[in-house]
Amino acid sequence: MEQQVAQVGPADDARGRLSFDIEPQPLSTAVRAFSDVTGQALLVDERLLVGRVSPGARGEFTPEDALRRLLAGTGLRERYTSDKAFTLMPSVDTDIGVASMVPAASSADTGDTVVASYGAALQSAVEAALCRTPLTHPGEYRLALQVWIDGSGELHRLRLLGSTGSAERDKAVESVLGGLRVDPPPPGLAQPLTLLLLPADASRPAHC
Repeated sequence: MEQQVAQVGPADDARGRLSFDIEPQPLSTAVRAFSDVTGQALLVDERLLVGRVSPGARGEFTPEDALRRLLAGTGLRERYTSDKAFTLMPSVDTDIGVASMVPAASSADTGDTVVASYGAALQSAVEAALCRTPLTHPGEYRLALQVWIDGSGELHRLRLLGSTGSAERDKAVESVLGGLRVDPPPPGLAQPLTLLLLPADASRPAHC
């Protein structure tokens, strides 16, 4: 049975229509293309995206409508953790991977809320850490990265999915985030988690 979960949508200032030209493609690249257009940051368990194909989205839509079009038929649904960040969750409790995403003792909607809240907190902690050194200030580059967090809250492993455009900055990001302490992950959270850091612009100011 599908769980009815209240959706937290983007703020009103993000509801204007934008032009999307995202072709049918693997969901992992489709949602990153969506982030490039909207400036909304993505945090998701990468394993949820494996083998899923997005039908794409072409035309003028609100970000929320475009994201739902991208997710149509994939078995995933969006959950906004803030007006500029979102994560993806299984849309039904029988979907592949849901057991690893939702604690067994919790209902699906409670599990979704916990994971979404943790994702938002993790994104904020990573951005705050990167703000400590001028070279790694978020907002000056685009970078996708995967992180693994142990039960004590230590970020014990990370992998850059590409480059910031500077080998020196790539190494600095790895140095700053290596061993970072954050809140311990909720029980059963599948890892790694993928974060997307985007360049700042007029609609997406720098965080530092």
